[in-house]
Amino acid sequence: MVQKSRLRIGAVSFLNTKPLIYPLVNKEIQADIALTVDVPSRVAALLSEDELDVGLIPIIEYFRANPSDTNYCILPDISIASHGSVRSIQLFSRVPIQEIRRIALDTNSRTSVALLKILLAEKYGVSPAFTTCAPTVIPSTALQNRQYPPFEAVLLIGDPALRHLGTTEYSVDLGEAWYKLTGLPFVYACWVAREEARFGDLAQVLFQSKERGVAQIPEIAQVEAQKLGLPETLCLDYLQNRIKYDLDESAIAGIELFYKYAVKNDLAPPCRSLTFKSC
Repeated sequence: MVQKSRLRIGAVSFLNTKPLIYPLVNKEIQADIALTVDVPSRVAALLSEDELDVGLIPIIEYFRANPSDTNYCILPDISIASHGSVRSIQLFSRVPIQEIRRIALDTNSRTSVALLKILLAEKYGVSPAFTTCAPTVIPSTALQNRQYPPFEAVLLIGDPALRHLGTTEYSVDLGEAWYKLTGLPFVYACWVAREEARFGDLAQVLFQSKERGVAQIPEIAQVEAQKLGLPETLCLDYLQNRIKYDLDESAIAGIELFYKYAVKNDLAPPCRSLTFKSC
């Protein structure tokens, strides 16, 4: 394999990633990288297709990667996680969860879809059918449309979920539901690398970017609130209190339990393990 001169890095475009990449985007930290931002499913696809060397991808995609094509490893000390209510992963519903028969799933989502299916099976004991919807769907409007195929609930993730908080009669915060079920954090995404890539000091650069970015959250919340048309107080609370950016022992335990549930529910292949890139 011919080594590219610049490491190709892909990050998710949602608000919750901004503290991880803000210093890189603003050139506060100099690094020889080419940074791309996109939705979670697209970043995962680009990494799988060798269009990226490192991607901030949904954790379920780490376990679904085919070892015959590539080996993945997780960069240490950084994640996008929650220790309870996350607010940006929401199941919006017009009926109580036990009465849901069909759910529309945001096409941008990977890990959140797997998490929802696990919670439905393990916590709520229901098995609805699924269809897909665009992330631009308005839950309060879509759930009133009884045309075929009808659905009683919509799963939205990221910034679209934040826009529609409190707009339906019923809702489930998936981060909160996971924490109540397991008592562990839930990790949505990590920096994941193709093992053949030459990293240099990338792990240290990304960690430094995280440390600086987390310290700049008030500024980030102000800037992004204007871009997204969201209240600054909502963005600040979300980044400061809902999202956690470390990858400590409890977060790793959360990943491992999520994987066990994913295998049990046929959402990931068996016999995968966590491999971390040493700094």
